[in-house]
Amino acid sequence: MAYSERYNLSIRLSPNGFSFSISCPGDSSIFHCQETGLGGKLSYSDNIKKLIFDLGFFSHAFNQVRVTIVSPFYTLIPDAYFEKKRMEEIFRFNFHDTKGIILTDTIPDSTLKTIFNMDEEVHSFLSRSLWNPTFQHHSSILTYLFRSYGNNGSGKCCFVDFHDKYVTIICFSGNKLLSTNTFLAIDPHDATYFIASIWEKLNFDQSMDRLFLSGEIQSQKTTVDLLRKLIRKMELIELNPRVILTEEQKKILPTDILAALCV
Repeated sequence: MAYSERYNLSIRLSPNGFSFSISCPGDSSIFHCQETGLGGKLSYSDNIKKLIFDLGFFSHAFNQVRVTIVSPFYTLIPDAYFEKKRMEEIFRFNFHDTKGIILTDTIPDSTLKTIFNMDEEVHSFLSRSLWNPTFQHHSSILTYLFRSYGNNGSGKCCFVDFHDKYVTIICFSGNKLLSTNTFLAIDPHDATYFIASIWEKLNFDQSMDRLFLSGEIQSQKTTVDLLRKLIRKMELIELNPRVILTEEQKKILPTDILAALCV
């Protein structure tokens, strides 16, 4: 790729998929995104390696290289209590049977760190193959986005993002983060139960608190219809990325990708 140093490369690894996008800071007309599923004949790590080798340009010197990990396995810890040497111990305490290398990233403009895991072989391969990559968890991007989005009103806010057959639920009271969780959202009744349970547990008030929805809304129509019957104040999130997108891209791109394009 010519002049790769002008562009930002973002790679997104979900449990069953791989996507990448390329954008150019300062030129809103340049944006390309490509997604592919992972075949069943190869292992997860071999699928990633094959995609990187086949496409051929990932090793170029980009302006910025970011790898986003999408998974339900993560925990937050305040900076004041964070100790790098205890990072793995804390993660394993919450997720006993998970494997992989333990990583951390910082939620922008906050005093919180996200601890998450990643396939160790994939991490090693990408660290060698990409130009100075940074690794981040999808929930960190969403937490940063939703905190700023919910500052426009009073009361508590519950943000629900549907993605990759999962639902990520992040709640705030003003600027204060109350909770963040990611669950499987294959069954509409299960997804509705998870959301309603968090709403009730955190004592949300129907008269003033709001529920915001984003992501794969069309594929979750049954869940959305159930939520409308339970929660009075419900809104769809509208984002304004700094790149030119088609209407179709605005509908199908994951919220964490759109959020990264807004900053």
